[in-house]
Amino acid sequence: MSFLFHHRTKKIVNAIWGVVAVLVIIGMVVFFAPGVVALLTS
Repeated sequence: MSFLFHHRTKKIVNAIWGVVAVLVIIGMVVFFAPGVVALLTS
């Protein structure tokens, strides 16, 4: 499990978490406020 604490691996994991967080945020906005998406795309 030591590879999890390798410097490069830590950066990659942080990048993946960032992408996941952005996708979750976008998903929540689309799910809870579809009017916002309609406003932005029009």
